[in-house]
Amino acid sequence: MIRVYRALITQSIQVLSAYRVSLFLYALFSFIRPIIFLAAWVAVAESQGGRLGSFSRADLGGYFAIAILVTHLTAAWDFFEFEWEVRRGSLSPKLLRPLHPINYSIVNNGLWKLMTSVAVVPVAVAVAITFDARFAATPAHLALGTVSVVLAAGLTFTFGWVFASAVFWTTRVHAIVTLYQRTAFIFSGQVAPLLLLPAPLLVAALILPFGYMLGVPTEILRGGVDVTTALLMIGGQVVWLAIGIVLYRVVWNAGLRQYSAVGA
Repeated sequence: MIRVYRALITQSIQVLSAYRVSLFLYALFSFIRPIIFLAAWVAVAESQGGRLGSFSRADLGGYFAIAILVTHLTAAWDFFEFEWEVRRGSLSPKLLRPLHPINYSIVNNGLWKLMTSVAVVPVAVAVAITFDARFAATPAHLALGTVSVVLAAGLTFTFGWVFASAVFWTTRVHAIVTLYQRTAFIFSGQVAPLLLLPAPLLVAALILPFGYMLGVPTEILRGGVDVTTALLMIGGQVVWLAIGIVLYRVVWNAGLRQYSAVGA
């Protein structure tokens, strides 16, 4: 597997290097939205005397500065590429190889994040400085937050593949993916910090997997919750990741049994 992954990494670097401009254009999505929402919520806070719930201007700056990094590190887009591969028929050769197709996505996902971090990290730092971001993280928060980010990335990646596998039955998954993304947009902590959501929405975000994909690691890294709460949140991530892996295996195996390439 080490030799296989070395070959995949070499191939992916060559492909990504050929599309350097588009590579960094896609990286814009990691920080465009957080910056827009940060500016909007800061304006609301300042109109209410400088605070929005338990968040000050500096707290909002800290949350969204970290959210830029977490959004980047947890991004997954496999439902788009997988649909294209099925419709084009390029999935079939991969299925004939001894290596599971998910391995190609793992390598591409990791390399894309590594190569575009040089553009995303400075933006996050600039946002933190501009908005006088305040962080209350301790070394324990940073350690737990790192674990949480890894789990969030795995969770987002796994559920991306679950929804991508729906293409075995529908050929086009745009409508399904749009519903998934809109739901995640509301409950993941993209629009606002989870702690600012109304109680029913906060409960829904933590019952569903979406809050664990962005809001939870962001809150832990900024020190917005105590260590005990952070451990409980990480436990929720582990549970949902396990559910996602089981769902993926079920959907993938069922999909393969009735798969036929477009035009075959």
